[in-house]
Amino acid sequence: VSEPFGISPLEAMRSNVPVIISKQSGVAEVLDYAVKVDYWDVDAMADAMYGLVKYPALAGMFAAKGLEEVTNLKWNNVAAKIRTVYEEVIEETKNQ
Repeated sequence: VSEPFGISPLEAMRSNVPVIISKQSGVAEVLDYAVKVDYWDVDAMADAMYGLVKYPALAGMFAAKGLEEVTNLKWNNVAAKIRTVYEEVIEETKNQ
């Protein structure tokens, strides 16, 4: 029900496996190429599993894009984004 971040989906994606995660997990905030369902919605979970098994092209897209996405998750990239936000805020403050 509660997973503050969730390393398992990242490990699966790194292994070129499509993942289904809870919208309520912390990792849902940083992933675009994971199927996301509400943890209590068992029908949506079943539909997601069925879709990935029934449509290999869909599973392949999530696996390939997921691998690319997780490969690009690096602390340096996160730090650079945060720095950019700080610089923008400082610049806006100067212009007020």
